[in-house]
Amino acid sequence: MKIAAIPAALALGALSGCMTYEVDESGVIVPDEQLEPYAEWPSELSGRTVRVETDDGTVNEINFAPDGTMTILVDPGGPTVQGIYGMRDDNTVCVNFVPRGEECWPYRPMQVGETMMVTSNRGQELRVTMLDK
Repeated sequence: MKIAAIPAALALGALSGCMTYEVDESGVIVPDEQLEPYAEWPSELSGRTVRVETDDGTVNEINFAPDGTMTILVDPGGPTVQGIYGMRDDNTVCVNFVPRGEECWPYRPMQVGETMMVTSNRGQELRVTMLDK
């Protein structure tokens, strides 16, 4: 079975470096519980977990829930970050969480145990592995 793993990479890179915030029209930071959900998300990601690594050695695990929400475990054993994930019409998979904001990757399916390199719309390169969890 093929599984999409691109969104996990998005989240990891977000926690390893640059910080951005989702803001409304007035410039006020949007609380994470008010992030606009995506209309659809890849069914292949539902209930799956991916491991994401940066070049500097930062490792995160991201679980994609069936309802379009995600939980990022920062450095296994560390704190968690809540967010959302979904598909865009341009065949990209995106994640969004505070304080990072939205980041997207071209959609590419992968299999459990497979590792791939992905590059986001922000130019962030990550190693993503679909876990058997």
